[in-house]
Amino acid sequence: MMKDRLERVRALMRRDGLEQLVITQPQAIYYLTGLWCNPMDRLDALVITGDHCRMLCYVLAVIEPEDCEVTIYMDYGAAVEQLSALLEPGVTGVDGYMHSRFLLPLMQQRGDITFRVSSCVEDARMIKTPQEVLLLRRASEVTDAVFADAFTKLREGMTELELGAVFSDGFMAQGVGRFAGDPMVCFGAGSAEPHHNPGNARLTPGDAVCVDTGKRIDGYYSDMTRTVFYKTCSDEQRRVYETVLEANLAAIDIIRPGVLMSEIHEAACAVIRKAGYGDFYPHRTSHGIGIDYHEAPFDAVGKPLPVEPGMCFSVEPGIYLPGRFGVRIEDLVVVTKDGCSLLNHAPKALTIID
Repeated sequence: MMKDRLERVRALMRRDGLEQLVITQPQAIYYLTGLWCNPMDRLDALVITGDHCRMLCYVLAVIEPEDCEVTIYMDYGAAVEQLSALLEPGVTGVDGYMHSRFLLPLMQQRGDITFRVSSCVEDARMIKTPQEVLLLRRASEVTDAVFADAFTKLREGMTELELGAVFSDGFMAQGVGRFAGDPMVCFGAGSAEPHHNPGNARLTPGDAVCVDTGKRIDGYYSDMTRTVFYKTCSDEQRRVYETVLEANLAAIDIIRPGVLMSEIHEAACAVIRKAGYGDFYPHRTSHGIGIDYHEAPFDAVGKPLPVEPGMCFSVEPGIYLPGRFGVRIEDLVVVTKDGCSLLNHAPKALTIID
């Protein structure tokens, strides 16, 4: 077990009045044990109390953390019954990732337990250690290099999937393995879809080229978006790009301890509204980054969350004009004692690639 992290989680359990905590998300289990489990559709669960830890593992997804009692069940074993036997009566936190097909029968079996959804591990993970920040910086440095090389290989007529393969090969060339899944590559009208599914659209002069991708390196993710223009850039494309860049910089400029995540979002929105594009910015500005691609903190409206040193998150405003083009610029930052520091450093000035 990662003892410092475990004690942080136990302190948060005390804050929330929890006597025990059930964790099923593989990323959260990795955070506390340093070991990856992959039970697929089965159940692996880490149970934490005030003085001990127990682990329930599917037979093909066994991990054995030190100082942790491990119970293994077979494919036809009763996972819920096995987990129930590990639990004590009382107020019990459950992470938000436990499948209902396990949780609901468990709740029916254990009338002596009060179950609550718990964010204890997510809250602990929000504040990165200096070593975690170093890993995040390394992942972003690799991603900077991949973007710089891949954009030199734009060719008229290539497809979104073909450029995605260029990015995937670029990660491989950096020695960190092939990207698991296609990078989000968007040409032309596809760039107006914030979560575009890359396909066989072909690159033509005047297209906006938006790429959003990252890589898990040594357990920690990068995530970056850059938008460039191929051959030419219209006056409106330039105006939209410069507005998004101003929004990105305005949001980054206000980040410091005590500022609310929602205020960072509003700083970006204010710039976009002033330029007349307020109806074309449909998503949040920030999500956390770390062991997972998207993790706490988030800038959810109505949930005031002050920024703290050690938080790492994205700043990614965008403008999307349906059927025409879109622009997004995404950076990662780590909050410092008096501001923030960028994790990635790929250029953001408007770029036209010949």
